[in-house]
Amino acid sequence: MDTAVSRAGRRFEPQQERELHGAALSAAKSLPSARRGLTVVRELNGPIGIPDFTALTGDPSQILERHAAPIPPITNEIDAGIVAALNATTGRPVEWIARQLGWPPTTVQRRIVSLLRLGAIKGVGNQRFVRDARLGTLGRVYAIEAKVDDWTSALKQVRTYRVWADAYVLVMGPLSDRVLTRLTPEVRHDRGGLVVDGTWVLRPRLGHVAPARRIQAAEAFAASTFGGDLLPPL
Repeated sequence: MDTAVSRAGRRFEPQQERELHGAALSAAKSLPSARRGLTVVRELNGPIGIPDFTALTGDPSQILERHAAPIPPITNEIDAGIVAALNATTGRPVEWIARQLGWPPTTVQRRIVSLLRLGAIKGVGNQRFVRDARLGTLGRVYAIEAKVDDWTSALKQVRTYRVWADAYVLVMGPLSDRVLTRLTPEVRHDRGGLVVDGTWVLRPRLGHVAPARRIQAAEAFAASTFGGDLLPPL
């Protein structure tokens, strides 16, 4: 899905980077768990940054279940934090949620009112709350960025995606041995993936993402796919 078509201020996309998109999509197809299901969107407006592609691996029926819920995307970090703190079965009071998140109870209470109105959570008696079962993480999220050169700038950019993506994949054109020797350990340290000139150099490994950010990422992904206009099957 091209999520940037109708968004004002779409960034300029150099021709050379577009030529790397085939390698980026090939990399997505060979991601861990991709055989269980793979959904890819272009230029996802993520919690932080806009990767060239964002890939979701896992059972695609979860996305359909989320689409079936008459709940607008929960992309606000505070709201996502509350949703992440709750589960779909055990009711929790405001004070418990506030302790889990380290926030003032008044902040939580104020957002609880909004989330109840949206249908994202519901009361289960005695001032306790659960989230809608259709809200949650949808699978593993990979941010994929294609860059022709300037590896230092590229590395800085993909590192911002680690805040909300389970891992990043940096796709670059041909690099000199000197540059590859400097770039590879940096990406390995990040547990990221690296594709150079169409070939895997490093496979991504899952990092740690805060629960609220994982909810934000899932909700951003759901929001970008509501129209159903996904990229062609890989």
